[in-house]
Amino acid sequence: MLGLITITSVIRNWRNNLRPEEGRNEKRPVEREANDKCETNAEVERNFDIDEPPISICFLFHLFDFFLLLETIMAEFKLPNETLRRMMAHMSRNMDKGLEGGPKKSTVSMLPSFVPELPDGTEEGRFIAMDLGGTNLRVMLMDIIPGEELKTEQFNTRIPNWAMHGTGEQLFDYITKCLAEFLIEKGVENDGLPVGFTFSYPCDQKSLRSATLLRWTKGFEASGVVGEDVVKLLEKSIAKRGDINVEVLALINDTVGTMVAAAHETGGQCHIGVIIATGTNASYMEDISKIKYGLSESTTDYKYPTMIIDTEWGGFGDHSEADYILTQYDKIVDSFSEHPGVNTFDKLVGGKCMGEVVRVVLEKLTRAGVLFDGRGSETLFKRDSFPTKYISEILRDESGSYINIRDIMGELGIDQYNFSDMLLVREVCIVVSHRAANLGAAAIACILNRIRKKNMVAGIDGSTYKYHPFFDFWVHDKLKELVDPGIKFKLIQTADGSGKGAALITAIIARLNKRKQQQCKIDQHIISIGQNVEQISEIKENGKESMKEKQKERIDEVNLVTDDMPINGSFNGEIQNGMIHLSTS
Repeated sequence: MLGLITITSVIRNWRNNLRPEEGRNEKRPVEREANDKCETNAEVERNFDIDEPPISICFLFHLFDFFLLLETIMAEFKLPNETLRRMMAHMSRNMDKGLEGGPKKSTVSMLPSFVPELPDGTEEGRFIAMDLGGTNLRVMLMDIIPGEELKTEQFNTRIPNWAMHGTGEQLFDYITKCLAEFLIEKGVENDGLPVGFTFSYPCDQKSLRSATLLRWTKGFEASGVVGEDVVKLLEKSIAKRGDINVEVLALINDTVGTMVAAAHETGGQCHIGVIIATGTNASYMEDISKIKYGLSESTTDYKYPTMIIDTEWGGFGDHSEADYILTQYDKIVDSFSEHPGVNTFDKLVGGKCMGEVVRVVLEKLTRAGVLFDGRGSETLFKRDSFPTKYISEILRDESGSYINIRDIMGELGIDQYNFSDMLLVREVCIVVSHRAANLGAAAIACILNRIRKKNMVAGIDGSTYKYHPFFDFWVHDKLKELVDPGIKFKLIQTADGSGKGAALITAIIARLNKRKQQQCKIDQHIISIGQNVEQISEIKENGKESMKEKQKERIDEVNLVTDDMPINGSFNGEIQNGMIHLSTS
């Protein structure tokens, strides 16, 4: 599978082990010259055993073992389209189960967001956006003006470990402290501004202002939060301070925010929002008729035809339904993770575990003698010593330079390595991250195939997607192979979906609330008019009855007069002022 690169790497390792000084000092100049003369390079490779001791049968078997081990490792990460389509079918079935029963019925929870619409371009006003994602907190003051770019002022900070691993009260008090200091600095602490809070953790949402945390992810372990309403915890901390006047209008997931932000950038056109960062997740717009879970328990009367669904697909595989895409290295990394057996798909696609998977593979190759002459380093053999950013840096090396990988070898404490070692490290980085991109593409294709519209837009955000030099290309390339025939799609990279999205969703809700208030006034006016019409009708009816009574009285008076008149004679009569005057002759 790896072809000439793999064979060359193994052979060069053998040659350098056998005659290290000659291999390093004499052959490198030949290789540099061979860059300009391919024929010379081919000749050198074909005659690598000239002036070398004869290769023993034992060594050939040993060389074959190396090659077989390398091929076996690399093959585990290569997923054919047949396997990816199998995964898509399993994920789609889990989505159906999630829409029906939520996290109790499916590892793809399909949580309702209670966000009914995408931006229509009329949103305006000043809003506060808060974003708690990963280990960072951002507080933003955003001015939204129709037809103009969002104007943003923001404050960034890292959540300290004592807040991440302490009590929920400590965590939300710290968040509120940051919010208050920012608002006071900007002089808007008493303006009663609406707040949109991006909370990027699995929540069972009952309304836009009510969401119960299902579980912590991304390294958080604050006690007393799981099973509690996140909005109430935040409002409690705000009330305890008493020095800021704000209204928490909406709590959202970062993926929902990404979808809304992408729609704002494309004139309202976005069908799926995707995050590929530390973890991975997606959201899309679903017909309300298909959503069963969460609506009956809702604390609000939802009357819209559609709703954005937060898939929480990062949990796919937690019930062993995707074991066929796991490698032995994934299982090793999972066993040492903070939450073993949880967020399986997150660990396969997101960046939190990608670097560690590469490290475990490199450790195995080193201990088998394929890499670094079998020596490696103490740092390389230490868990979590190979962050995912190393993958992007290694693959960003310009062709032939290998500057970044040499720097990383130094950081890992590996002093003795050769060209073939660098090629193999790069190859492992490619294979592991390419697998992640293919799985991400398969999940996106699963949703696009469910929506089944001819032209669709997917907004994608996240550090892994943005900073890996080939990830976006790999995702797009694989999507073309996996979407159903006739479906066209466009991928757009969305900047700051969790920040802009929170403000935009708050603006959408403010717009809808304003529309509701206007509709209520119209309804009240109509009711008032209706009541007036009824009163007028009643007056008319009463008037008619009164006239009838008066006419009857006049007729009775006439009858009384005529009863006293002689039978023989003639009558003369006239009407004056509504009265009948009779005379006889």
